[in-house]
Amino acid sequence: MTNEGSLKSAVEGYLTILQNQGKLIFLRLNAGGIVIEGEKRRYFQGAKPGTADLEVIMGGKTKFLELKSKKGKLSLAQKAFRDAVRAQGAEFYIVKSLDDLIVIIGRS
Repeated sequence: MTNEGSLKSAVEGYLTILQNQGKLIFLRLNAGGIVIEGEKRRYFQGAKPGTADLEVIMGGKTKFLELKSKKGKLSLAQKAFRDAVRAQGAEFYIVKSLDDLIVIIGRS
């Protein structure tokens, strides 16, 4: 798997199976915002820029997962987020394949 879209689908599918089995909880963390047009123009902010793509809670641990293509690298905002969550005792991983995810989940 080389593109992030395919990786995202595979990872979320795998995590959904584990969540349905009661083994973990996962959340998609959407960074950025959207504008909704209507009577009034509204802007809704999602997660802050740099926030990881996914949060997984499993075995009393919180893991943040950033999905990247094989050549993908963290932005400065993503590095700052990684450092901040690690400083709080959470785990942060870069996932470039479904195999990476399986290893990370196995660490709990």
